[in-house]
Amino acid sequence: MGNEASRSKRFSRPFKKQEGKKSSSSKGSADGTTGSKSMKQRLSGSFKSKSKPPAAPTSTKSPTKNSSNSNGDKNDSNALSSEGNSTSNSNNIGNGGVNNGNGNAPRKISLQSQVAENSMKNKMNLADFVLIRTVGKGSFGKVIQVKKKDTGRVYAMKVLKKEQVVKRKQFEHTMAERRILEEIDHPFIVSLRFAFQTTQKLYMIFDFFNGGELFHYLSKYGKFGEERSRLYAAEIALGLEHIHSMNIIYRDLKPENLLLDADGHIRITDFGLSKENVIDDTVKSFCGTPEYLAPEVLKRMKYGKAVDWWSLGTLLYEMISGLPPFYDRNRDRMYKKILSAELRFPAIMNPEARSICRGMLQRDPLQRLGYYGAQEIKNHPFFAILNWDDVYYKRVSPPFKPVVTSEDDTRNVDKSFTSIPAAVTPTPNDGGQLSAALEKEFTDFTYTATNVIDGQRYSVSWDPQEELEASFGSKETGVGTNDAGEQQGHMKIPETVL
Repeated sequence: MGNEASRSKRFSRPFKKQEGKKSSSSKGSADGTTGSKSMKQRLSGSFKSKSKPPAAPTSTKSPTKNSSNSNGDKNDSNALSSEGNSTSNSNNIGNGGVNNGNGNAPRKISLQSQVAENSMKNKMNLADFVLIRTVGKGSFGKVIQVKKKDTGRVYAMKVLKKEQVVKRKQFEHTMAERRILEEIDHPFIVSLRFAFQTTQKLYMIFDFFNGGELFHYLSKYGKFGEERSRLYAAEIALGLEHIHSMNIIYRDLKPENLLLDADGHIRITDFGLSKENVIDDTVKSFCGTPEYLAPEVLKRMKYGKAVDWWSLGTLLYEMISGLPPFYDRNRDRMYKKILSAELRFPAIMNPEARSICRGMLQRDPLQRLGYYGAQEIKNHPFFAILNWDDVYYKRVSPPFKPVVTSEDDTRNVDKSFTSIPAAVTPTPNDGGQLSAALEKEFTDFTYTATNVIDGQRYSVSWDPQEELEASFGSKETGVGTNDAGEQQGHMKIPETVL
């Protein structure tokens, strides 16, 4: 409910002028900012009929060009902060790099066998971290900004309560998220560094990115310039391409799950709804976030990776225009619009932007841009100005760079989170003992990324006396059924700073 309420509030909030820009008319400047009018008021009457998309080019490559802010997206001195210690993952991507401009890094070898090596002599537990402040809260856990005592490095620690994970039928999702994040190594996806547990809690530690959620910036400015939106969409597309190459569907692409690093590049986070081992259109579970659900999900049809391209089309449309294409305050009406309403565009969207959005928002998955692979997306004229190798290796400078004063700066994190004490207290025995069989299943949760351990190696510590008090809320990001047809609520921690 929390995410839905925040999203509804953002969609009804008046746009704020970007610093140094002037609005011209209701049809807008390059960013379409109009000052005092609400999104609904601004967008009404400003749509034009759809036009035929231009034919996609046959060439993959396009001229190399570093981004600059021709659309006027300024680096606001009051902009939300970013992690100053964040660096490119290009040194950890693999030996092959990008092949033929496809943006694919070789899949790294699983580290499970390395984690189990006898040479891992040090024990990691909660005592290895200083808890700084709460930066996210969900239905059965929270996210805490922490500092590793021996190195002083700042991380984000996601804390889950085992009993709640089991009660809410999120065991498989939680374990899948941990497995997926172990395997993924990509410059536009968050990296899992450690995972350990106690008798009652699960802990996942990620790099801390304080550049802020994309959701926060959309709430602040209403929309982005086309140049800024294009680079974000390109980086997301490369991330999705990598995810799909591992036969994984992401299933929850939205502004809340997209972070900015210190330089303004995208990081995809929160894999709580992701689905593993997807080869063709074989998935049938109903889950996701309403505004970004593909028609085949709403129709309860079997679906595949193309649902992620629908979500990207929705997101790109939203970044440029300020609203998702079929948004309605009434969820049932919104679902009907997703299934049958005409796709219309505001005047500020140019033909290439309209064309790629129309391609990704085809209701028939077989006709959808990206169904036969990410190369269809990358070949589109909308991205012709970009060189995909340069995008992958972060040689394209983002038009917007967050401002940060320190590694642990949380000025961009919602104050409703940071006001929650990040206290270490014993968790009382609430009678929620797990079965021995289930405890054995949780044993596989432990993990250490051996390539980024601050020069040391660690294994899990199991200490029933060392617990972290988790706060519980009602931040819902999606509801639906699992693949067995069981009704369940997908209640996930919003990985606000992961």
